Amino acid sequence: MELTKQESELIQFIRTLDFDDMLNVLDGIKAVAEDLSTKSVVYANNGINSAAQGFKSQAENMDKLEQLLGEANEEYRKEIYSGLEEGE
Repeated sequence: MELTKQESELIQFIRTLDFDDMLNVLDGIKAVAEDLSTKSVVYANNGINSAAQGFKSQAENMDKLEQLLGEANEEYRKEIYSGLEEGE
């Protein structure tokens, strides 16, 4: 797979973020995912199933983005996975 200049720059930037920066980024994405998930439930309860499915899909994409961004940053991985190994 060949990366574009922009994709390479994104990867390099993600690698430079420290643990606190990553927490802020991932918290923001998580908040958006939770908002989309809530909208999905509201629309489903109102019988607007196509919109509900759309919001659900968007929430799932945000969850996946959160996971992948965290895993792409070495400092974040070290902090999170070392804490899991220690039972935190």
